[in-house]
Amino acid sequence: MRNPCPAAWAGDGDCDEPNGLNLCAWGTDPIDCSNPNANYGAGAGFSAGAYVAQTPAPVPVPIPQPIPQPVPAACPYTNDGDCDEPNGLNLCEWGSDRNDCSNPNSNYGSGAGYFAGIYANGQQPTPTPQPVPQPVPGGGAMTAVSPGAFVHGGGGGYSGCPNYTIGRTAFGQATMYAGQGSYRVPRITAGGRFPLTNCFPGTGWRGYTITRPDFRFFYQGVSSTNRLTFQLTSNRVDTVLLINTPDGQWFFNDDSNGTFNSTLTFSPVLQGQYDIWAGAYNNSSNNPAELWIYE
Repeated sequence: MRNPCPAAWAGDGDCDEPNGLNLCAWGTDPIDCSNPNANYGAGAGFSAGAYVAQTPAPVPVPIPQPIPQPVPAACPYTNDGDCDEPNGLNLCEWGSDRNDCSNPNSNYGSGAGYFAGIYANGQQPTPTPQPVPQPVPGGGAMTAVSPGAFVHGGGGGYSGCPNYTIGRTAFGQATMYAGQGSYRVPRITAGGRFPLTNCFPGTGWRGYTITRPDFRFFYQGVSSTNRLTFQLTSNRVDTVLLINTPDGQWFFNDDSNGTFNSTLTFSPVLQGQYDIWAGAYNNSSNNPAELWIYE
């Protein structure tokens, strides 16, 4: 039995005294044998009372910190009557369009957040006042020359009716110059949740649209054909086409040329802003469609 205990064994984490590994004499490996966590004998000297030592201080356990939640980016389309979150139009982040997505009567998703239980006790947004369209001074009123076209002087005041004063459209805008020939809207869908029967009293117009325009079109110059045609087609739904022209009039068409598609042709052609709604005859939304505009 070693006495003294070799330096290589003392302080090596093993109790080498008789009640440990029994390699060294009593009292020759006090560091290991007084450590309750030493190997071989589990701090035998400490457990046997040969060494009085303090229990090592416990290692502090860090308190987990909550992970900060990202703040959703501001949605530019709030309070327009359309649910723009991922379960609606999918234009904005979750939680950024609460008023529209908590409204069971909103467009696109039909208040998707409300019906999915994401938003409880959704409140109706304040209705947007509907302005009375004013004619553009000079130039005369437009006339639709295509079969099945109907005209009305002003929209109704019900919440959800088509409103051309809303700045943001669902599918953007474009400008076409006289002589350009034709233009195809890159992406558009037909349909909506608001019935036109509530918006244009006495017309008998039927169909469903959204509130803001689907597309805004600007025409510049003098048309050599003196005609401008808007053609809406879809192989998924019976379309309806509604346009507010530069002179403030509303034009409507359901079926044209013996099909369920819609066409409006104007002559003479006024320069200015045309707000377009791609609707559906039945209550449905997000139906793939095509919109062509040509001279």
